[in-house]
Amino acid sequence: MSRSEQYWVTLSVPWLVRGAHAIQDAINIAVSEAGKQVSEADAPHVRHCDISIQTLSCTACGTPMEAVLVVAETVLVGLTLECTVTAPSPEDAKQTTRREPGAAFDGTPLVPVRTTRAEPRSDVG
Repeated sequence: MSRSEQYWVTLSVPWLVRGAHAIQDAINIAVSEAGKQVSEADAPHVRHCDISIQTLSCTACGTPMEAVLVVAETVLVGLTLECTVTAPSPEDAKQTTRREPGAAFDGTPLVPVRTTRAEPRSDVG
C-alpha cells in the first residue's frame, strides 16, 4: 500500500455571473458563489481550498490582467481553485480534487493546471 502525501492541486474554473453592472461586483459574486460550493462539498481528502481570480498576459505587450470578460451584462470570470489534497500520487490528487470539491460544481468544467507536492511545514511541532 502506498503512502499518502499532501499535494497542491490548481484547477481552472470558469464562472458565469449574470446581471452584474460592474466588473468588481461580478468578481466578488463569482468568488463568493464558488466559495459556497467548496464549503458545502463533501471532501474528506481535501484539507484547504483557496479561490482567486486567474491572471492572463496580454498577447501584444505581456501585461498581466484579470481573466474577466463582459458581454451583454453577463460576465465570465476565470477562477483558480488551489486545494491541498491528501493522496498517494499526483494523478490521484488531481482526480480527488475533481471528484470531491468538483462534485459541488455540477456541470462546470474543472481543468487541472498544476499539481505539486506540498512541502512539509517546518513550523509544526
